Amino acid sequence: MEKHLASIDVGSHTARLLIVRASGDTGGMRQLVRKRVYIRLAEGFDTSRNKIIQPEAMDRALDAVWGFSRDVGRFDVSEIRAVATGVVREATNGKEFLDRILERTGVRVRLISGAEEALLTAKGALHPLKLPPDAFLVFDLGGGSTEFFFGSAGATTVRSVPLGAVILKTQYLKSDPPKSSEVDALSKHVDRCLEESKPEVSTFPNGFFVVGTGGTVTTLAAMIHDVPPEEITPERMNGLVLGRQEIETLFGEIRNLSVEQIGKLPGLDEGRADVMVAGSLAAIRILHFCGAHHMTVSLSDLLEGIVIKHLTGERNDSE
Repeated sequence: MEKHLASIDVGSHTARLLIVRASGDTGGMRQLVRKRVYIRLAEGFDTSRNKIIQPEAMDRALDAVWGFSRDVGRFDVSEIRAVATGVVREATNGKEFLDRILERTGVRVRLISGAEEALLTAKGALHPLKLPPDAFLVFDLGGGSTEFFFGSAGATTVRSVPLGAVILKTQYLKSDPPKSSEVDALSKHVDRCLEESKPEVSTFPNGFFVVGTGGTVTTLAAMIHDVPPEEITPERMNGLVLGRQEIETLFGEIRNLSVEQIGKLPGLDEGRADVMVAGSLAAIRILHFCGAHHMTVSLSDLLEGIVIKHLTGERNDSE
């Protein structure tokens, strides 16, 4: 029996919607709608002080989710599963924010941990690749954090690291274009966070399979593989390979450009231009940390993972 399901992710940089037609098993899932809105929830969010989501950012998110509820209303959606990630986990006014979403839109958004986000992202990212590697690492580079899911020989390790493109840009890249000293400081910070995150990559088997997902990764793939915006779909993006050297070459080109100049580059969504230098550098340092020379891209991610979890009958942690 087919049914329509929707998943929503309210993240640090974007709010995203997925509507699918699904059969009784995960293999029958077909995308009907995929949307994102730049809500910049991390804008003005001070991680070292009061950790408050600013009113303007909150309003942008409320408008986005309200718009998503209208989109869902155009389909016979049997259930909406919505989650909040990124800075909402740290925000002192996070509960107030989620309560306001429910009051304004009727959509109940569940706050999930970094560990659960990593698990769901890995589930969504690996499913369409149809690859059962002996050892794999899935990383989801977001706006406020990066989630890592490592699997080998039946064992799994999950980590959420405070490395997000928006937060990194806000904390370190104050100039436009950024100064070399700012880029160097950011690079050292990313390396330090990765070293402190554990597990040690020295314990990973040789040749483990690296999958990257998240807005920065898929944007890099679109730019390097010359994918026009209208073709950025799971069918086109899932399985593309990005070489570390390719990303480093592109980073060398954009690090000296202004945000306005970056926004005009082919394959780039203008709304992501301001975080591409920070996000690209984070992706490079992650690959260096893993000792990986390339990664496989998956546009499918947390949104698909939420749907798969529902279809397979798994319960939420809060249920």
